[in-house]
Amino acid sequence: MGIDIVPMEKGGGSDGTPISIEELDKLRQVAEKARRNVIKMLFYDQTIHVGSSLSSIEILTTLIFKHIRTDSSLVNKDWLILSKGHAAPALYAVLAEKGYIKEEELWRIQDITGLLQGHPETFIPGVDMSTGSLGQGLSFGIGVATGIKMANGSGRVYVIMGDGEQDEGEIWEAMTHAVVRNLDNLIAFIEMNNFQLDGSTEEIKPKNFLPKVWEAVGWKVLNCDGHDFISITNAINEAHKASKPVVIFAKTVRGKGFPAIENTHKQRSSPDDARKYLLNA
Repeated sequence: MGIDIVPMEKGGGSDGTPISIEELDKLRQVAEKARRNVIKMLFYDQTIHVGSSLSSIEILTTLIFKHIRTDSSLVNKDWLILSKGHAAPALYAVLAEKGYIKEEELWRIQDITGLLQGHPETFIPGVDMSTGSLGQGLSFGIGVATGIKMANGSGRVYVIMGDGEQDEGEIWEAMTHAVVRNLDNLIAFIEMNNFQLDGSTEEIKPKNFLPKVWEAVGWKVLNCDGHDFISITNAINEAHKASKPVVIFAKTVRGKGFPAIENTHKQRSSPDDARKYLLNA
């Protein structure tokens, strides 16, 4: 069986209905504001991982604004786990647009007087798992998804990982366990932006074979453009129909939209670069 490639021509909501032009415009506006705010954070903290954050903006926006269902019950709500926790600025920027946190908190990131940490913490509204150590998000997500099924809950679990993160052995152990548990309420995203900590994935550990591996162990494998809302939503809609755990390989660009570091190994940038971008954007 071949790997499914999700087309970009048609869109749909979580119930399979077409996305309206108004809804697409809203998602684009949210993502653009979040992108600007991640870059603006450089005025206040130059240690944030801007490259990985900008890679995740559209996926986070689509999930948080369109697909994540809230509920007072832990087994009926949808869970969002940012396993690549160093992309926390993107998560915070989108959560701010959703109203979970105040925008002014973004300007106090990692400040002792502020709420926001360098990696997600569960005391932050909208954060379902404290992450940072790569490889742990999928295992945690499997535990949550298993608990939901045992309790006959309706919740789904979404896990976002990076391509470099796939070098972690814990992920290889977890991917087989999800199949054994038949977790059809688990959807994983793997961002393929072609860079990891020490350089390009091609130079360090090529990742092109990964979709075949995930498919071979029993996952339904989908692909999408990780910066295209219609493509992302099509993939999620298709994942909701599956009777097994689903992994979506999302093609993304490190530092998307920020010319100073776009599509390079660079994670960080300077206030000067941020000022130039914000003046010209």
